[in-house]
Amino acid sequence: METKKITVVMSVFNAEDYLKDAVESILNQSYSNFKFIIFEDASTDNSLQILEDFEEKDQRIKLIKNTENQGSKGFIINLNRGLEMADTEFIARMDADDISAPDRFEKQLDYLEKNKNIFMVGSDLQLIDREGNNTKLLLALSSDDHIKKNMLKNISMYHPVLLFRNDKKIRYREKMQYCEDYDLYLQMMTENYSFGNINEPLLKYRVLDTSMSRQQDKVIKNLFVNKAKELYKERLEKGQDSYDSFNPGEYLNIYKNPSKNLVKKSITVSKKYYDYNGFSKMMGIYKNIGKDVFYYKNRMLLILGKKIFFLNAKILNKLSQS
Repeated sequence: METKKITVVMSVFNAEDYLKDAVESILNQSYSNFKFIIFEDASTDNSLQILEDFEEKDQRIKLIKNTENQGSKGFIINLNRGLEMADTEFIARMDADDISAPDRFEKQLDYLEKNKNIFMVGSDLQLIDREGNNTKLLLALSSDDHIKKNMLKNISMYHPVLLFRNDKKIRYREKMQYCEDYDLYLQMMTENYSFGNINEPLLKYRVLDTSMSRQQDKVIKNLFVNKAKELYKERLEKGQDSYDSFNPGEYLNIYKNPSKNLVKKSITVSKKYYDYNGFSKMMGIYKNIGKDVFYYKNRMLLILGKKIFFLNAKILNKLSQS
């Protein structure tokens, strides 16, 4: 197996507290024949110095220093640059605050060698807190069929622990901020790529309030997730989607420039994804735009409180799936 090679792609921004553990968990893999491309995304802490020290000691590391941080869009750009640069048979994902199991690559490579039909493999995740204590085990569906059947309900591949075959057609779409991985999986489903998961936690996923995913506004994130599903359904029905005409700025600026139709949609999407706080927040904005039948119908739901909100959302979601 040592004849195969992996390119590991990681983007780093202000991760000094956990970066050393993350990088060492890759450098100390039992399967050692890999390249490690790290994008230092203009951190304001000591991340760059930590990475420069590692690069000096280990020739497998290629450090790329960005001069500007572009947030979630920049993260997607970094991932795609890493995919473009990869000239190995396999590509692995890694985040700057997680910890890979020592035999992660060995087990994932063995899985893909034995399952030639599978394009991408993940695993269960062990959630850990700030101090590294285990908090919760996230189990992953193992078979391609089950993964795809569940994907429109819940994400079924965990992004930080992926290993996949190098295919230059696989790219993240820059407009799909907040859910670039989910949009990628749905694109792959349209093209009949196959998935698998190893039912063993091969990565410790650190849950932090300061992480990019935690700091994302939930209303905006749900709008992007919902858009990824809409684009997927368009591809199934028409053979193509309307991504090229999609304007992400409309979602990103919903609080600065709230159009009636978009706020109305965000209220509906908040119910779809059981986001009571987002529902309440967007109802407050809609109130100032126009009090109509839609407003009063949802205002009653707001008055009745969380319990009735969740019950209503559950009923509406069941009806939409029937």
